[in-house]
Amino acid sequence: MRATLITAERFAGEQRKLGWFALQGLGLYFEAGGLLWGSHTSYHVDGNVFRTSPATGGRARFQGRQLPLSEFASWHQLGVVMLQKEMLDRNPTVKSRDRRAGNVIVEVPMDLFPATALNIVLELVHSSQPHLLSHPDLQPPPEAVEHRMSLGPLNIVATLLGHDTNLLVRPILDGVIVSHFNNRFTANASGVRYAVEAYGGGNHEQEPQRAG
Repeated sequence: MRATLITAERFAGEQRKLGWFALQGLGLYFEAGGLLWGSHTSYHVDGNVFRTSPATGGRARFQGRQLPLSEFASWHQLGVVMLQKEMLDRNPTVKSRDRRAGNVIVEVPMDLFPATALNIVLELVHSSQPHLLSHPDLQPPPEAVEHRMSLGPLNIVATLLGHDTNLLVRPILDGVIVSHFNNRFTANASGVRYAVEAYGGGNHEQEPQRAG
């Protein structure tokens, strides 16, 4: 079972992937942003979370332990991704397997986002608990666009931010500026340390990990 977030427009003649999510075998596998070959995070049924990317030498690196996925029935933040829109023609193209019956495809019009960068905030919510995100203090910034993708009992929530006034991770000449909007939409929360990856002139990924 697979869900894929893609551009509605074509870049260099092809629609491009913004993120993919697969529920299979040992757990949930996902990646978003620059989508480098082989890079992904895996959240296993036993609760162990691993990251595989160039930053880990291409090998699965243990990131921590969460509630076992088989017992998950709440809300979990998966990470914040930033990518440069001018680099979208480097992202992978949509494959025929992504469009197989039973899989989910969500098209995102890029012209909704005038900023040069795009943020994608990723969350996991059990289908029985959608009210967990309804609290007034957890609402997204103005002009955010939210998409929900169902993978069995799990919902992937992808919130896209693409205005200069709502970006959580903003590129500057020699790095990025990170911002805090509320406890749900933040890349700079107090008491949280972040695992950071940056590739290809600015595609940037942050995955929150509790300090201590």
